[in-house]
Amino acid sequence: MSKRVKYVALAMLAAMVVFEYLPISYHADEVLSNIIKMTVTRGLGSLMFTIFVFDLGYRVHSFGKIGRKLLFALPCFAVVINNLPIIALITGSAYLTSPAWYMIWFALECIFIGIFEETAFRGAMFLILLEKRRASTKQIFWVTVASSAIFGCVHLLNLFAGAGIGPTLLQVGYSFLIGGMCAVVLLRTHNIWICAALHAIYDFCGFLLPTLGEGSWWDMPTVIITVALAVAVAVYIVIALLKTRPEHVEAIFRQKVQEDVENENV
Repeated sequence: MSKRVKYVALAMLAAMVVFEYLPISYHADEVLSNIIKMTVTRGLGSLMFTIFVFDLGYRVHSFGKIGRKLLFALPCFAVVINNLPIIALITGSAYLTSPAWYMIWFALECIFIGIFEETAFRGAMFLILLEKRRASTKQIFWVTVASSAIFGCVHLLNLFAGAGIGPTLLQVGYSFLIGGMCAVVLLRTHNIWICAALHAIYDFCGFLLPTLGEGSWWDMPTVIITVALAVAVAVYIVIALLKTRPEHVEAIFRQKVQEDVENENV
């Protein structure tokens, strides 16, 4: 990492800590105040790790053949969109209680969380681990599993924020699955922004009603559809991962390898 990027990253990290822990009120409504707070801190984190990933030199911003890439990720988009309890909203068993315009701030928060976590965990940590362990499909498979497990376990920190053991373990589980899905999407599309979009949509659809509404949304049809879709896409992702060969991911590291060689020759 260059000195300039280090200084920028440290400054943004310091700002994140300040905004995270100082008792600042952004709005009289505590719900909206917390959403704005998360938007500010995760926005800073998004910028910090986006700069960091660019500095690492990994090629994860490819938009070539974008139609084919989106087609590969289409089943994944079905999973994250299904996280919205559509049936409950239609039947009225779940509904928004906060003003509708709060959704704008909430959507922005989810976008920044998606970018922040995907650049940090997929764009940086996952690829740093993969860089030296990509000589075979087996290595790629286990690095993907390990990085997803790390991503899931990081959510154990929510226990210190007062979350219960049950909800935290549930979050660890689905974070592992979402992390693995996004890692495979990155391997096959070389586009971190598709991963960030999947993550943001998943959070928006899944946390919209718990944050800005109330009611009951886990009806039997929703459970059946969710389980069936999750299993189908999990099989799809695992097969795609098992078919991922070293040459499929080489382009991600090509630019960095060239830069490393040039630096050695200077």
